Amino acid sequence: MPFRSIVGLVFILGLAQPAPAQDANISFNLFSYEGAYLNRIFRFDADYTAKYNIPIEVPFALQIPVRNDVKLIADGKPSGGIVKFTFATKDPSERKFIENFHVVGASFPIPQDSNDPMPIRLRTAAKALTQSAFPSAVREFTDAKIISTREIMVNGLRAAEVLGTYTDPANGPMVLQLVAVPHPNRAESYFIVHNISRTMVPMSGPEQLPETLGGRVLDSFTYD
Repeated sequence: MPFRSIVGLVFILGLAQPAPAQDANISFNLFSYEGAYLNRIFRFDADYTAKYNIPIEVPFALQIPVRNDVKLIADGKPSGGIVKFTFATKDPSERKFIENFHVVGASFPIPQDSNDPMPIRLRTAAKALTQSAFPSAVREFTDAKIISTREIMVNGLRAAEVLGTYTDPANGPMVLQLVAVPHPNRAESYFIVHNISRTMVPMSGPEQLPETLGGRVLDSFTYD
């Protein structure tokens, strides 16, 4: 549902940009894939902190889809944020950027004087995405515009989504999905930066977001 009013603002970390793609004529269609998807489970907790020296305020988990024609590149130390997964075509000599999925820490305070604080937190999150995260994500690109702002559900959790488009000189037209997922009981939370190549993933509309690789990851997001 659209947000009717938006109040407050939270601090947002810097955002990484999509990986560049090489010029090549290759055939790839995300939506016509007939093979089986496998899911790799990634948990972000004290063990992750010990391995990468990245503090995890609130543990969470993701399931990452794997298919035989897509290269998965996992970055445990992205420039800003907790983790980034990049999906690209398999052949290194003709590699093309498909999507990436970047998890960034944020804080969405819980109002103490409200019996139902989540709507307020979602409006705060939507304003943060619109006024801070979106401009940061597209600052080096052109033709950037916000298409919609709405509340969505992420694996049973209420979340704020900002959907936009922009043009990347290396990858062409792009879709940018920003999703803030306030923790139900804690201010410490996360938001998602999901970049999609419209050339490699020819979406007909927002209804196809769950079918994308990053959409599948988002649907698996859970606080541990």
